[in-house]
Amino acid sequence: MTDQGSEPPTEFGVPGEFSVGSVIAGYRLEERIGAGGMAVVFRAYDSRLDRQVALKLLAPDLARDDSFRRRFIRESRAAAAVDDPHIIPVFEAGESAGVLFIAMRYVRGGDVRSLIDQAGPLPPGRVADIVSQAAAALDAAHARGLVHRDVKPANMLLEARPAPDLPDHVYLSDFGLTKTSLGTSLALTGTGEFLGTLEYVAPEQIEGRPLDGRCDEYSLACSAFEMLCGQPPFRREPSISVMYAHLSEPPPTVRQYRPGLPAAIDDVLHRALAKAPGDRYPSCGEFAAALRRLLVGQPERLGTAAADHTATQFAVPSVAPASGSATAGPDPWRDLWRRSSAPEPPAGPPGRPRPWWRSPAPIAGIGVLVVALAAGGFLVASGKHPGASGPAVGSSRPAAPLTAPGCTTATAPAKTLGEVASDTLSLPGPFGVAVSGPYAFVSGGNAVTVLSDNGSALLPTLLRTISVPGANKGDAITHDGRYVLAADGSGAVVVDVAAAVDGAYPIVGSLVSPTGSGAAEVVLSADDTYAFVTLQDSAEVAVFNLQAALEGGFGPADFVGYVPVGPSPVGLAADDDSLFVASEKGKLNVLSLEKAETDPATAVTAMVTAGCSPARVLVSADQKVVWVTASESDALLGFSTARLQSDPAHALVADVRVGESPLGVTLVDGGSRLVVADSDQHNTTGASASLAVIDTARALARRPSLLGYLQTGMLPRQFALAAEGTTLLVTVTNSNQLQAIQVGDLP
Repeated sequence: MTDQGSEPPTEFGVPGEFSVGSVIAGYRLEERIGAGGMAVVFRAYDSRLDRQVALKLLAPDLARDDSFRRRFIRESRAAAAVDDPHIIPVFEAGESAGVLFIAMRYVRGGDVRSLIDQAGPLPPGRVADIVSQAAAALDAAHARGLVHRDVKPANMLLEARPAPDLPDHVYLSDFGLTKTSLGTSLALTGTGEFLGTLEYVAPEQIEGRPLDGRCDEYSLACSAFEMLCGQPPFRREPSISVMYAHLSEPPPTVRQYRPGLPAAIDDVLHRALAKAPGDRYPSCGEFAAALRRLLVGQPERLGTAAADHTATQFAVPSVAPASGSATAGPDPWRDLWRRSSAPEPPAGPPGRPRPWWRSPAPIAGIGVLVVALAAGGFLVASGKHPGASGPAVGSSRPAAPLTAPGCTTATAPAKTLGEVASDTLSLPGPFGVAVSGPYAFVSGGNAVTVLSDNGSALLPTLLRTISVPGANKGDAITHDGRYVLAADGSGAVVVDVAAAVDGAYPIVGSLVSPTGSGAAEVVLSADDTYAFVTLQDSAEVAVFNLQAALEGGFGPADFVGYVPVGPSPVGLAADDDSLFVASEKGKLNVLSLEKAETDPATAVTAMVTAGCSPARVLVSADQKVVWVTASESDALLGFSTARLQSDPAHALVADVRVGESPLGVTLVDGGSRLVVADSDQHNTTGASASLAVIDTARALARRPSLLGYLQTGMLPRQFALAAEGTTLLVTVTNSNQLQAIQVGDLP
């Protein structure tokens, strides 16, 4: 039974009332027929039109993401308007009882993913038929300005035919998760979901570059390769190795697995799988036509023996850990440059020469290409700075681990970026900024300022300024959006959001630690029960029971205890299990959240060197990377969260040199870009303050990633994303400004 284009079953917690027999949006659920990481699919009965439909219900977390919800409904309807016999008919898309749904034609037959799993490599003629129909659907969508972004065998549905000798009728599904605007890209949704499947994703999609229909052509070519060979062209473990292969490795040849096919088959697939979109076919239909000319008429038995060959050729050998490593298992960071031991396939078709930084090392095993970049001041392949030693070219050892940089006044040269839409608002001494829904709260200047998104102008509208003596640093908003906590004195002042917006008296109380001082940053537990405040003058993190304070009145009993973290702690961030605290004396502390809440004095579980004067901390949406600005190393450092616990000595996985004295850091454009506030607060180089824009994927791959600088006012400090992630708010302390920047204008 088909799952209408979803992945193998996994649970994501659809509300229990939506079970077989339930009715949602007028559809009675009859049978669960598939599930994936983002959705569950039911065969359902539409009593209004007396028909069966496939009803896809999206994960509740996605429905709670306002930006994703609106985009899903808008784009599902746009996709439904595309008239093509090979696009799955969409009957309705919307929201019911807090769950996003899409009702589409119920296809009896299965999908190409299941077909490959059951039969292995497919007959050449059948591959040509499937690819041609999928290509027709894609070209029709592209003509309407839609890019699918997740073309794969699981999204190619096969209609059951009344006679076994009739050809398949293919429907392409999941156009509801497309991107309507050609020339834009968004690697992640607001909830951290990657729009695409790694085995089939185009290089430009990984890099967050502008997309058009040629990214779908690349994915279609990956799917065609899998239909012919039984597996996609790049099968690696772990996932980051797949990303690197898409970016930098030539695809294997089909004929090493299907030797009976015409020699030109590899030229056709390699052109469609070109790293640069301009080197591919102009349309999916032209690629499908070229493939069809070679495959139609080939013997149907081609490939049954190839399946066994494929199973051996796609294996990736294990590599021994580096000397001194504490772990011997797979490691996505250490293995980033690992290469398969399969024979090196020939180069792709002629066209634009591959950029030097994408050329594979011409050696077997692990090749480490070391290229000195005088301007960037670091070594690309090893990721280390000048003077650091790494494995020689041809060595079988993995790339040497990174070491945290020392103090420096050297900044990374980069171009000044072009015109970006921005605007500024004058505020007294702005420091922290936090956003909840349409409202932004800026702390600083002994006040908390309330602003509202007006829906038209880039800059939010000033609603009111609340006098809060001592509120001069960071702030945070509870996850339920009810309260703002502004760092103040030895703890934090708590402001009621509704009262602040309505003009009523908003301060509900203060969290106070008995002996601490220098409150700097505030973070809340995921359930908003606990609040954590770094005390810059006391070498501690203060822990408070916020829920108890709100329920029982504020008092000494709300203070839980102190976590000792070393001198001058400022930056603070949390994931589901841990707190990460930057101490200005060069350390990143890892705290157990559970212990911080119950026994704070024993909460520190690990500590690593994080450059010179680490300042701010940011956890990525997928909680795999902790980013730290090292203000006197002029660097942004990335740490693997898993390794911080299991192998702290090798946890540093990214080191990007930026402008002077970086403070705040944030992720924008779905996580594809990092923006760093280069404050120039020490003014030791004469450089001006700026915002550094960084390519996230390249930073993690230890490749040149600094895209350039945006000039700003004096001492940019903190960030928050507003207007559903389209506007970046920046506090600019010494210029007494709040700056708003159009995120879509960033490179």
